[in-house]
Amino acid sequence: MKKILLAVAVVAMILLYTGAQARASEIDVLLTKLVEKNVLTPAEAQIICDETKLQVSKDLSQGKSLSVPEWSQRIKMGGDVRFRTQYDSGKNNTVGRPTVALPGNNNGIQNQQIRQRVRGRFYLEGKVNDFTYAGTRFAGGGVDPRSTNDTLTGYFSKANVMFDQYYIRFEAPSDMIRDYGQYFSDLKLWVGKFNIPFESSELVWDSDINPGGMALQYVSPDIKFGSLPSMNAFSNLGMFWLNEAANINTDPMLLGGQVGLKTDAFGPLDTKVNLSVAFYDFENLKGKTPTITSLTNTRTWIGSGDATVNQGALQYGYSVFDLLVNIDNEKIGDIAFPHGFYGDFIYNPEAVLNKGALVGAYVGKKKLKAPGDWKVRTEWRYIERDAIPDFMPDSDFYGFGTWTNGNNALNSGNNGVPVGGGTNGKGINMALEYQLLKNTTLNVEYYWMKPINSWDRTNPWNEFQLDVITKF
Repeated sequence: MKKILLAVAVVAMILLYTGAQARASEIDVLLTKLVEKNVLTPAEAQIICDETKLQVSKDLSQGKSLSVPEWSQRIKMGGDVRFRTQYDSGKNNTVGRPTVALPGNNNGIQNQQIRQRVRGRFYLEGKVNDFTYAGTRFAGGGVDPRSTNDTLTGYFSKANVMFDQYYIRFEAPSDMIRDYGQYFSDLKLWVGKFNIPFESSELVWDSDINPGGMALQYVSPDIKFGSLPSMNAFSNLGMFWLNEAANINTDPMLLGGQVGLKTDAFGPLDTKVNLSVAFYDFENLKGKTPTITSLTNTRTWIGSGDATVNQGALQYGYSVFDLLVNIDNEKIGDIAFPHGFYGDFIYNPEAVLNKGALVGAYVGKKKLKAPGDWKVRTEWRYIERDAIPDFMPDSDFYGFGTWTNGNNALNSGNNGVPVGGGTNGKGINMALEYQLLKNTTLNVEYYWMKPINSWDRTNPWNEFQLDVITKF
């Protein structure tokens, strides 16, 4: 025992006096020397090594380490870089081609397109005090809320970089709230622009959207009822600005609420279930003309003759009910075999074409962590014209908009102009993810999409993406 205490003291002194320059390899060298001189046995050296590294990690996470500056222990940073090759193909609109420039389709869709795109993001988050955190994230791309891609074009022109997120988060540490801390330790209040605070799928939320406003998140302590699996209840609330026009009575806003349950693993498959219900109230959208849109919702037709287009005010309101189900299994029998199923179903009672669904399954690790991890997934999507505002869904899954045909305005909502990230679309999405190296992943993804309603015989729209993603 004395030998172990002596060795621990020596290791602690090295960590203290070498500061941030101390490395795990240096500790290993020291312990190896002590084993060679019979001061420690190999088993004792391994115990000391493990305990020292755990303590150092704990001190750093709590901001108590003496080996590095105090401020650096309160700051987290990281980022990612993605390089994408993207190929699109579909209908070449020669008959019934639009005669006016519509946002998102550049006055006619090319039959084929290949391009390469880069995304770079970098974030910082600091612990301000025991209750408060603040963070920022920088990203390239333009002002599109659903994309931070920079397409390689413009004769080597440089890309803009801007704030993608900036937020303050308040948390309630359990040891700071007397008697009731266990019930509030997973309560978080967000203000600013931040990640989507809801459990969601890309049927409703494009993953690049960073809503701005306020959100409250809560996860309960473990709940146990008899023989049922242990579970946690959760709730998420949000108030987000869509547009600000100096009149609170007419400003478009999004009010959202969600409740759900998550279970621990149970049963012969080590199953985890995540079930939630959400309601999204898009205030004051009906009768407005959004500036960010793909023109696939039902709108007022404006203009005359060949210039008549479906780009006026929205004809419907949007009060969307959302049911989300995730079932994840870790094994089959005694064999480790991660796989799962998921679904998302939406309904907007304020419109006629008002339903949407996403159903999918996967095999492999749900989240890739180590080299060699992989996942294959496939899903089917169906989203009617007014199931959700068209500025919300996944921008890579195409919706289908409307235009005119000669001097007759087709006000039936049955045209088929492919528009990135809208409604009135159905199809499949398949993907393979493989972790090549530490923090380096290869993704291959394919989309096949058609309009739900189309006045002509629109060919399917295809999209292929090959991504190399690194994280640091």
